[in-house]
Amino acid sequence: MNTEQLNEQSRLAVNVLIRNEKDGKVSARVLGFPEYSVISSDRHTAISELDKLIAENLSGTEIIPLEIKIPRHEHPWQKFAGIYKDNDLFDSVLTNIEANRHQLNSQVTNDRADEKIS
Repeated sequence: MNTEQLNEQSRLAVNVLIRNEKDGKVSARVLGFPEYSVISSDRHTAISELDKLIAENLSGTEIIPLEIKIPRHEHPWQKFAGIYKDNDLFDSVLTNIEANRHQLNSQVTNDRADEKIS
């Protein structure tokens, strides 16, 4: 990294919430950073004051991306996967489920057809 890169200013885009207050003033705050909030007489001044506040507070600091690892937890039902694979009744249960689905699908189809006729 050369000296020019070290002296460059970094840019960070932030979302600012601007609100017209009941007393006629304008508030501006950085979403996610409640400490960066100002109230001023008008929108332009509020944004300018907020920009100045942020610049002063971040002077001499560094913002870096930090990648964190999120621990993966086993799905709570994972321990039950495959527990019936060697059970002789498993295939017959699946067959019954499939037959019931076909029967319910037929009933729904017939009910919809009856609704269209009515």
